[in-house]
Amino acid sequence: MDKNKYIEFQDRVINLYIDHPEVRQIWKSLDSKRMWRSRGIDNDNSPNHMFLMGKSRVGKTQAVKRYARQNGKTFYYDEEGSKIDILPVVYAEIPDRFTPKEFYNNIIEGLGAIKLYGRVEVGQLKDRALYLLKKHGTEMLILDELNYLLPYATKTRAQAMELVKGLANKAGVCLICVGTPEIEDLRTMNEQFIGRYPPRTIPRFEQCDDSFISLLNEIELELGLEKPIGLADTTLGYPLILHKLSLGFIGWLVPILQNAFEIIGVFEPDFDDFNILNGLNGNVLIEAQRNVVGDITKNDIQKILRGQAN
Repeated sequence: MDKNKYIEFQDRVINLYIDHPEVRQIWKSLDSKRMWRSRGIDNDNSPNHMFLMGKSRVGKTQAVKRYARQNGKTFYYDEEGSKIDILPVVYAEIPDRFTPKEFYNNIIEGLGAIKLYGRVEVGQLKDRALYLLKKHGTEMLILDELNYLLPYATKTRAQAMELVKGLANKAGVCLICVGTPEIEDLRTMNEQFIGRYPPRTIPRFEQCDDSFISLLNEIELELGLEKPIGLADTTLGYPLILHKLSLGFIGWLVPILQNAFEIIGVFEPDFDDFNILNGLNGNVLIEAQRNVVGDITKNDIQKILRGQAN
């Protein structure tokens, strides 16, 4: 029985996720949009859509995937008595090689159905996607990786965004478009997008301030240790070194900590003593950072901070 608590700790480390205050506010906003949609209100004064932006590694994808999962499945029985899953929030990605067929196929796959290939027309795929969205009671469609549209010519971008807008209108769903700050160019291509797709940003933790220390406190709580490590203890120096190594990006902070626990032996088969955590120190964290981000250069870092790296 004592062994279980060590396995449980390993599981908590592996599944470590922190929904910091900004993410929780965004989730509340998504809840609100679904509420307005369910009440039949859809006008320019209360837009049901959003462009969710942020630099790479701030945790956008994890935040929206988790939101979709936590609004989990219920079900109903159709007229033929078949059990149908209700999927209120569906996550899908823009295809990296954009075509209308791949776009609709990715929606179909996001709804848990099999992609259709071969001699199938775009219109058939669109109808299939719309049918499935209605069948599964979808209220909100999250489209991630809009950055994949940016390398294309303006005409192709415009056509792609018309497909996105048209699908949302036809299906009557809230549409959340996700990507790095550069997708603002897509949002401002059309006056309708500017009015109906307000922007929202997930920032990185730019400073090692109270908000970052609060985040580290939440990580300690998620780890669930009887004796805290002291990640948020400024006298131990953890906040400063963790901020410096992660640059305030959640997408680096969490993997660095996970890898650090691996380095000190948390995932060894014979792990049965929490005193092993005393081996966590600055050198271990530096080694973990290198394992996570590689031999990153100052030039790479500057590109990331300017939002030029995906």
